[in-house]
Amino acid sequence: MTQAGPDPTFDWKAWKLDGGRTAAAACVLAYATALWGQGGSLRWAGVAVGIETVLVGLPWRVPRRRRSGPSFWAETSAGMVVPVGAAVLAVVSGPSWFGDSPAWWWYPLGSAAGIALVLLGGMNLRALVSGDLAFLYGPTPRPQALARVTTSLLSPTGEEVVFRGTYLAAPAVAAGPLGLLAAAAFVARHHIAPGANRRGSARATVTEVSAAAVLLGLTVASGSILPALVAHVVNNAPSIVFELQREHDEGGTP
Repeated sequence: MTQAGPDPTFDWKAWKLDGGRTAAAACVLAYATALWGQGGSLRWAGVAVGIETVLVGLPWRVPRRRRSGPSFWAETSAGMVVPVGAAVLAVVSGPSWFGDSPAWWWYPLGSAAGIALVLLGGMNLRALVSGDLAFLYGPTPRPQALARVTTSLLSPTGEEVVFRGTYLAAPAVAAGPLGLLAAAAFVARHHIAPGANRRGSARATVTEVSAAAVLLGLTVASGSILPALVAHVVNNAPSIVFELQREHDEGGTP
């Protein structure tokens, strides 16, 4: 039997924001509003956060497997507005804290924090190294695997800028509340897109909250985003390896 073409990108008839997604979007938009209120370059970071929230909340069709490569990349790009926009903003505006480097021992500490988050997340590292984990999950469409790898590679710098760097950029009186709101928004941001997205379990939630707390703690204690960036990169590394190991199929291609 001939397989039908790829699924459409959007499912407008099924579009609805349940309580959890609505609360997540409200939290992130509250953070965007707080950034706007700070003025300067933080205002533009708030604009990026707001735009991304709206785009990610669109009725992207799930399950995603039978969507075309360009369709999946479009959704991936929507979720990269904050990471890419924030990284570009930091390079262009050149805030003093962006390149501040703490004592050398913060870097192994950041690496250890990243490893701890990987272990907390529960990934079977032995199965990852052997390739068994990728085998068990089975093949995935090549464009979708490449999109997930790209996200994992590009997200850390921009996310650290916009969710941890704001603590360093804000006036002292606003830094604490803004940092806590940023931590909540960092977690909430991952729950706006439709579908389960391998999230929602108690373990996943604990890992996300722990990551937000650890990354913010590293930034506050070191006075730099770099240790948190190291932890973030280490945490993402196993997912990149996993996606690169998986075999590919045609997915939504007829």
